[in-house]
Amino acid sequence: SELPFRMLCRKYGATCAYTPMLHARLFCEDPKYRQEVLTTCAADRPLLVQFCANNPDFLVTAASLAAEHADAVDINFGCPQRIAKRGNYGSFLMDDLPLVEKLVTRLAQASKVPVSCKIRVFPKLEDTLAYARMVERSGCCLLAVHGRTREQKDNSRTRADWDQIRAVKQ
Repeated sequence: SELPFRMLCRKYGATCAYTPMLHARLFCEDPKYRQEVLTTCAADRPLLVQFCANNPDFLVTAASLAAEHADAVDINFGCPQRIAKRGNYGSFLMDDLPLVEKLVTRLAQASKVPVSCKIRVFPKLEDTLAYARMVERSGCCLLAVHGRTREQKDNSRTRADWDQIRAVKQ
């Protein structure tokens, strides 16, 4: 989330926070975008800088550019929005697990800080477990599981699948 909201959360006890989802390619190519979207301050730590990406080179470069502000770098594999579908990132990479594995592996090898990932669940528990294990095996140190499928975008209409979240944790 944006800096003012992160600071408000910290004031009331949050011990870490995430940036908004930043587009790795734009972050690499556009200094103005970089300056506008990554705002922080000394009290805004620990901070996870969150990226969406579908290209390992852009992801690694973006993480390097954000390194001085990041205590960890997060890859958002959970975004189900139409823009993520058009850009082929977020939860739409669930259709290309070899690319997910490559993104996590390359970032984990190149990064000086831990790599975290946010994923959504598959309809079948065994697919979710295989996905989570692959992401962890590839170098993810912290995994956030959104307990809804990509198709379950409306959080008010669909309850999270806590059984899947519990199974991933165990």
